[in-house]
Amino acid sequence: MEYWAYPLEWGATLSNHDWMPLLVNKLLSSKFVAKVCAEDRRADLGTALILWSESLKQNPAGTLPDDDVELARLAGYGPDLAGWRAARDGALYGWRPCEIDGERFGSGGDDCRLGHPVIADICMDMYKRKRGRDQSRETANLNTLKSRVRTKLRSIKQTRMAENGQIVDGVAIWLRDGGHYCTDDNVRAALEALQGVPKVVGMHSGDY
Repeated sequence: MEYWAYPLEWGATLSNHDWMPLLVNKLLSSKFVAKVCAEDRRADLGTALILWSESLKQNPAGTLPDDDVELARLAGYGPDLAGWRAARDGALYGWRPCEIDGERFGSGGDDCRLGHPVIADICMDMYKRKRGRDQSRETANLNTLKSRVRTKLRSIKQTRMAENGQIVDGVAIWLRDGGHYCTDDNVRAALEALQGVPKVVGMHSGDY
């Protein structure tokens, strides 16, 4: 059986998305639509659409489990495995086994997955956009945290440190990565951890 390299790794998900683009012209001119119409199996198109939508919520995004029990559930057949197996070839037109890079945590079963080149391209584009938005949000959050760190440094009489961008960055990242609130005590702890200057943070002169 021939496998192909899936473009997204384990963990690349779109679980918070509730939409995906439908390439109407590509779909209507596809061999898949021509086949289901010619064979009077239009129900396969509806089942395929359900599975395309379900694949968006999978890990990685755009894949499906290669397991009839799971596929029957996702496609809306429930325990009707016979009904699903009769529809499988048509509904899974274009899907094929794929190899996925990275490490899957908590897989809890067979890691064999199916991928579809068109769905994969759509999900890859959506994931890149998501990463861009996430990075912009993280940058904005870090900038806000750095502003708070400067304020806290001034409140504990470390005005020169507050003007040192490298120190502010280090404290903000230490707080963020440790999941700590920006309090006076936590800022002092960050300075001690990053600078090794526990005596300095206790000074009231503002000198460093």
